[in-house]
Amino acid sequence: MKALLKKLGEFSIGPLFAALVGFITVPLVTHIISVEEYARASMFTLAQTTIALFLYLGMDQAFVREFHEGEEPGKLLSNAMLLPAIFTVILDAVLLLMRSQVSIWLFDTPDEHLAIYALALLFPAMLCERFALVKLRMEERGFAYSFFTVLLKILTLVFTLLLLLGYEKSFRSVVYALSLAEIICGIVLFVLLIAKTRLSFHSLDRKLMSRMLRYGLPLIPASALMWILTSMDKTMLRSMSTYTELGLYSGAFKIVSALSILQTCFTLFWTPLSYRWYQADVDKRNFSTVMHLVAFGMTCLCLILLLAKDLVAWVLGAQFAQAIYIFPFIMLHPIMYTMSETTVMGISFQRRTGNNIITSALAGIFNTVLNLALIPVLGAKGAAIATGISYIVFFWARTLISRSLWWAFPVGQYVLYTLVILINCALHTFQTGWIPYTVSAASLLLVALVNLKTLLGDLRFLKNDIQE
Repeated sequence: MKALLKKLGEFSIGPLFAALVGFITVPLVTHIISVEEYARASMFTLAQTTIALFLYLGMDQAFVREFHEGEEPGKLLSNAMLLPAIFTVILDAVLLLMRSQVSIWLFDTPDEHLAIYALALLFPAMLCERFALVKLRMEERGFAYSFFTVLLKILTLVFTLLLLLGYEKSFRSVVYALSLAEIICGIVLFVLLIAKTRLSFHSLDRKLMSRMLRYGLPLIPASALMWILTSMDKTMLRSMSTYTELGLYSGAFKIVSALSILQTCFTLFWTPLSYRWYQADVDKRNFSTVMHLVAFGMTCLCLILLLAKDLVAWVLGAQFAQAIYIFPFIMLHPIMYTMSETTVMGISFQRRTGNNIITSALAGIFNTVLNLALIPVLGAKGAAIATGISYIVFFWARTLISRSLWWAFPVGQYVLYTLVILINCALHTFQTGWIPYTVSAASLLLVALVNLKTLLGDLRFLKNDIQE
């Protein structure tokens, strides 16, 4: 138990500190630039995160799946990185040829070529960063992983302040700062980790690459469908509403991104551990115990943050005050995703990654339909509701499919958690005054009392039975 907590702590130091730096960066930026300028910066970030869904061609996840199968690390990394590297070169060529069109789509002007060049330079850096960090993660080198995570956020903060104060108070400063920090981290990680792993064309193995592609390729259409889930809100706000609504939504989303770091911390720790448990054929109660503890913890966290939602307005500043009514449903993105990371493992264990297409498609369809229906009526608030409900669908699709492929773990508690979360988010979105806060406080007490006995049993089990 102590060893597990120690590893969780090692992986958590970096993301938590990075979240703190990010939490500082967001209000600094929102107090300096206008809502409209912040919206334009968010479109650049949207382009970056959207491309990241496709850039690795699923080979980063295939690397994770094959890591404990006995292949030499240099050989495995060479086979994993080759196709994504080729794709990156092609992508950059297309981006540079269409720089004016991309500039129009992102910034409403064809003239922001420097920002497009920065975006093109980001992709090779992102590729190196991704595979280097995945390697550290699977080697369970938590402190090293944390160091580079913190380095990226600190560089982003420093460059953002320097450019906003010394260059210009616009989205360009935010974009250039993000790009410069990412490029520097990518170069450092390549020199220190990738280049020292004995990459070689002689290491290419057709059978190994074929096995990795069979695992990774189904993740490409799944990633394409995930784009709908992760990006359709901002894209449709951009086309169906105003930059003001998009700016408010993006401001609330940035605050939620700090919460997403908890999801990152847990996943970094949980994925290699769960694969190791599966290979060792440990008691399945280990998995169900983690599932219950995470679901309980994320539900309580959601309720606590709803009770403290007025802090969002204070952090973002007066011109972003309306974001507190957008914040509740956006929060379901990291809440439900983190819960699903414990229940989805049956899909990965059975190498049935094609099922990710089904889960992403269902959630994506809900997201698109709800955005079309709600944005014209509710603006950014409607986009937030569409996002939150879509992630509830995403959670249940992943959970039920995984359960059918793996083993019939209990799901009754998830019905309670889902209802509690949905009711409270709706109240905090549409109601003012004391009623939402009273209901959330009562819900928090109810969830704790109902689950107290089970939680104590889970904690005793972890203390006595989990062995390293």
